[in-house]
Amino acid sequence: METANLLWMTGGLAFFTGLLMGMVINHLLGGSRTGSSQLRKQLDKAEAELNEYKEKVADHFSTTAHLVNRMTESYRDVHEHMAASANELCTDELTRQRLNDALLSSNTLLSGNSDEKASQAVEAPKDYALKSDPEEAGTLADNFGLDNTKKAVNNA
Repeated sequence: METANLLWMTGGLAFFTGLLMGMVINHLLGGSRTGSSQLRKQLDKAEAELNEYKEKVADHFSTTAHLVNRMTESYRDVHEHMAASANELCTDELTRQRLNDALLSSNTLLSGNSDEKASQAVEAPKDYALKSDPEEAGTLADNFGLDNTKKAVNNA
């Protein structure tokens, strides 16, 4: 009978020891869960801040587009006023013609339409240097700017 009691005591002691060790391990590993929950909170906060920033950017560009449209309308009003005043106040035909040409070209640029007269008056800038000889190497050629006589002297 004593061996049965000893067996039960040993089993109970092993059970409580295992239970205690399980609680300690759970507590130690549970700390990492709180760390992950803290990281989750930080991630949620960062996502909320990002969404708020995106909304602010969208509002900014919407307001900017509205203001630019108002500015363009104001510029058109000023342009129309200047054209009407030029026709009314300029008595010299040559001056009136020059003003009309200038206003026509600026009106064409403002409206985005292009006709031959306006495209002749305003030429797009060139992003390259004009060559004096068509056979001359361009600025993007491999040998542009190299002096061939120096190569011949270095090879000799």
